[in-house]
Amino acid sequence: MKTIRLEVLGSVLILLLLSACASQPVTAVKYDWMQEVINYETRLGPDHLDSVENLYQVTPEMRATVVARFGKLPKLRALRKMAQWLIDEDGKNMQYNMEANYAPIEAFYRNEGNCLSFTLMLIQLADEIGITLNANEVDIPDLWGENEDRGLVYYRHVNAMYRSDRYTQVFDLAIQEYRAGFPQRFINKRSAAALLFSNLGVQFMQQEDYDTALHYLKLAVSVDAKNPDLWINLSAALRRTGQVNKAEQGYLYAHQLNPRESLAASNLERLYRGQGKLQAADRFQKLASRVRNKNPYLHFYTAQKAFDQRDFGTAAKAVKRAIKLHDKDPQFYELRSRIYQVERKYIAALRDLEKAHNISLTPSERGRYANKVDLVLAAVKQQAEDRQKRFERLTLPQFRR
Repeated sequence: MKTIRLEVLGSVLILLLLSACASQPVTAVKYDWMQEVINYETRLGPDHLDSVENLYQVTPEMRATVVARFGKLPKLRALRKMAQWLIDEDGKNMQYNMEANYAPIEAFYRNEGNCLSFTLMLIQLADEIGITLNANEVDIPDLWGENEDRGLVYYRHVNAMYRSDRYTQVFDLAIQEYRAGFPQRFINKRSAAALLFSNLGVQFMQQEDYDTALHYLKLAVSVDAKNPDLWINLSAALRRTGQVNKAEQGYLYAHQLNPRESLAASNLERLYRGQGKLQAADRFQKLASRVRNKNPYLHFYTAQKAFDQRDFGTAAKAVKRAIKLHDKDPQFYELRSRIYQVERKYIAALRDLEKAHNISLTPSERGRYANKVDLVLAAVKQQAEDRQKRFERLTLPQFRR
């Protein structure tokens, strides 16, 4: 088990959250079985063991502990102290475990969790002392490729975020995976619970316990029926249990909910190709490729690779495309600044570093970009001095004594 310490990010700026979700189509075809899935939570009833209400429960001991320790502190200080206490060795000493999809009670007493379970627990403990924390869903680029390979959406990075008129504060058990520039969005407590149910469903599916898997995957969809990721996971389970027609319909519905996401199209391409329906498979393969081409991080990684190979023309075109698709990540501007520096376009390089500095949310990150500005200014000064020396050599008359 890997231990990952919590770090806290603070800023006087208000975080601008970019939603990566597509607008919902007006017409999305639903079948009868889909409506039954959407009603699944209602049929279970509010007292069911796996209800959202039960998921967010805390014990009297948990409530009394956080109230006694943090209840009288100012909000932001209380949150910082509580988050630190949860992971300090002389506190709860919580450990990171990606597979630990636990409800708040279980995470608290087992002293472990993944980013999602830690976030749900912290949000609920904060609620017990009258502080509102938001669940923040983050698109981690490195994980998009993994989702494509597996045909599943198992791991969504989620952290907790406190926002006031003056401060934005992030609480993240796996902070090394998070960047403020990544596409991200606030989700409500029900949507966060649905992610946990879906993760549990995928865990049981990997264990080939399909009855339990289908229970949690149906529950996830029922709690947040507009999330296409949840329909994709449910459809994968339906396909593995031989319900191919339902799986196809589920993938199609997920694709209709968000045509800008490639995973549903990729799954449909695999399904149709396996059935020998090559024309349909080719169509969805093209759709998936078209969507992936709109992934800003794909273009950013292309630019990085080209830069490392000193192909600065390709790097410049690729990073320009990345910025056009997503202009909130400072590392895009930093890379373009490096390209400008190689080309000795120092004014443009400084302009991009200033942009990177301005959209950064942490003091350490802003300090790093400020230091880079100093280096570019030094290069500009050296360039000016070299030009002056060359000018003097060319224009001053040569005398012999």
